[in-house]
Amino acid sequence: MNNQIERIYELTNLTILTPHNLVENIKLENYTEIKFYKEGKNVICKMISIEDSEEVHYLYEFDRNDNLKTAKILYASEELEIFNRSKELEHLINKHENQQITNTKIS
Repeated sequence: MNNQIERIYELTNLTILTPHNLVENIKLENYTEIKFYKEGKNVICKMISIEDSEEVHYLYEFDRNDNLKTAKILYASEELEIFNRSKELEHLINKHENQQITNTKIS
């Protein structure tokens, strides 16, 4: 349960990954492009990398405080969401609340 509380704290208070962290990837051999642009109030980072001779796109969305909101991998016609702060936070809070209810019933 402590791990859940720690993770809830991280998702609520920490940036986890910032746009600045992603800029460093351009130095790696497999990254060919990194773009930043604004979409509404959010900052979007789109990166292209070559993996196993295939082009892979990464899409990161940050709020104005540099908090990572979502991260996705776009490969061919597939889109895989690898991080979603609000979904993960909601899941952890629900799990924690359910455990509290269960613990109360047991006591």
